[in-house]
Amino acid sequence: MTTKPFLERLDNIADRTGIPALAKQQPRRRPLRGLAIVALALGTIGMTMALFGGRLLGLGDGVLVVGLALSVWLPLVGPIKPWMSFTERVDELDVQIRAKAYLTALPIILLVAMCGLVGLPTLAWLQQRPPAEMAVLGGLAAMYLLILWNAIPTLHASWRRLPAGELDD
Repeated sequence: MTTKPFLERLDNIADRTGIPALAKQQPRRRPLRGLAIVALALGTIGMTMALFGGRLLGLGDGVLVVGLALSVWLPLVGPIKPWMSFTERVDELDVQIRAKAYLTALPIILLVAMCGLVGLPTLAWLQQRPPAEMAVLGGLAAMYLLILWNAIPTLHASWRRLPAGELDD
């Protein structure tokens, strides 16, 4: 009786999940308005709850993490094609959509980052919060910026794209 090498058995297990077959397919690019809005809403609610501190800090952290987990899917299957793609053809329209989406997102992200850079130390000074809690709030603010980086360009590109029913007319 011959046994398969360990790596071959691991490959067979991975093939049974179906994920390698999915990775070989081209992603279906589609507008994701709803998911982007939900990710933004959860991120904003979670960050607001965390800013209140106390028991709400942990709950706000959980809501923010759910928003971040949802926002991670947006660049993968959303309407904006990736920067360097070997499998997807990127034409001039795709480059224009990407440029407009990120040029819309960057000023918003900059404004939120500036508010955080001024607001978090002010909050620490006014409320005399412990340094550990402020360090956690800094990390949560960074997660919120990641949500904005993923969701705003997708939302912008999704709103500018015509729905599938209107393309057929």
